[in-house]
Amino acid sequence: MKNTLSDLLGRLSAAVIIASAVGGCAFSDLEDDLARYEEVDTQFSGSVTLEGVESDAIIVAALFDNDGQDLYSFRALAGAGDFSFKGAQKPLYFFAFDDRNKDLRFQPDEPYGRNRPPGPVTPTSDRVENIAITIKQHPPAQSDFPIGLVDYPLSTRLGEQGVYFNVGTITDLDSSLFSAEQAKKGLWQPYAFMVDGGAGIHFLEEYDPKRIPVLFVHGIDGSPQNFRPIIESLDRSKYQVWVYSYPSGLRLADIANGLYEFFRILDSVYNVEQLHLIAHSMGGLVSRQAINLCAATTQCEDLKSFITISTPWAGVASAKSGVEWSPEVIPVWRDMDPDSDYLKTLFGKPLPTKLDHYLIFGFKQDSIFGSGSSDGVVALTSQLRLEAQEEAAMMRGFDEGHVSILSNSMVIESISSILDAHSK
Repeated sequence: MKNTLSDLLGRLSAAVIIASAVGGCAFSDLEDDLARYEEVDTQFSGSVTLEGVESDAIIVAALFDNDGQDLYSFRALAGAGDFSFKGAQKPLYFFAFDDRNKDLRFQPDEPYGRNRPPGPVTPTSDRVENIAITIKQHPPAQSDFPIGLVDYPLSTRLGEQGVYFNVGTITDLDSSLFSAEQAKKGLWQPYAFMVDGGAGIHFLEEYDPKRIPVLFVHGIDGSPQNFRPIIESLDRSKYQVWVYSYPSGLRLADIANGLYEFFRILDSVYNVEQLHLIAHSMGGLVSRQAINLCAATTQCEDLKSFITISTPWAGVASAKSGVEWSPEVIPVWRDMDPDSDYLKTLFGKPLPTKLDHYLIFGFKQDSIFGSGSSDGVVALTSQLRLEAQEEAAMMRGFDEGHVSILSNSMVIESISSILDAHSK
């Protein structure tokens, strides 16, 4: 009885801490924001097959009309395979083509196909599955394609229901889209964050095929600005910086899928041969799942190194308390719960054979809550989850806090050495 009462008081204390830290207004904003997000929460999924065609660059477009005058969104595939869209409960038409010249535009001489049976796909529930599309070469006289998509620059419309996503947009690191205020909005108002137009992969400068991309993935309540010390230390004559900006309050599977989809489009356009991935905190959980998605379709040969810093591989206990006791649950808490399905299945697939994972962790104990070893935010036991240790090519710990570790000179030197060792 004593342990049960102690446990109950501990959970209540956690709920009080959460509520007092963010205020009732934040929970109200969260409830309104999630209601808006759920309006586009119908999952359309299907697969693309090839008939007499070989392709490593397939585009699947979702359309509101048969002629392609009103594009909803699109996906890029590295060959035949599965696709999915999250949309409102409205009828959609699906069209796929072999993007032979990789210009993210459809030309009538490119092989294509529509969903079968023909006509709009009308959702009757929150999930529509088994949408089938076969791509094949069509005779020149045949014109069963959406005329509105001919030579239309798809990259200008990677948005869904009024939400715009960035894929290679050039953005300054000091942009307000990466501010602390926006990071907070991404946690407590994820849909509003996306409407603001900051989500996606940004370039800090014009793409240069002679320099190697380094992609940074921030953590919960974070932004690309968290990586400033590391970014400023990079040899910019050799490397170029890409950053993934995302609303950290969403479910981790959605965030990871976004990272994978955005990179797949960039890879289709630029034919990336080398890429380094650096993730902080929850960003490591996002990146690991994105790599799982990549490995399911290709060998991810362009990924040369995977560096994670202070990642809670086994989740955080406070997320579990938030799910159980908070007046409104931030979606990501469900996945950060140590008992979540997301964390249980994260290591279900091994990393690609030639991809080395470098695990950097912090052990500074500067938290006023709890007495276990941690970096002040994430327990050491979570950072050093057994599966993460087993797959790591190198592990290195630093006497730093959860955020201060990003500016530690020895951490920065270690990252620089790793990048140079894996770069041509």
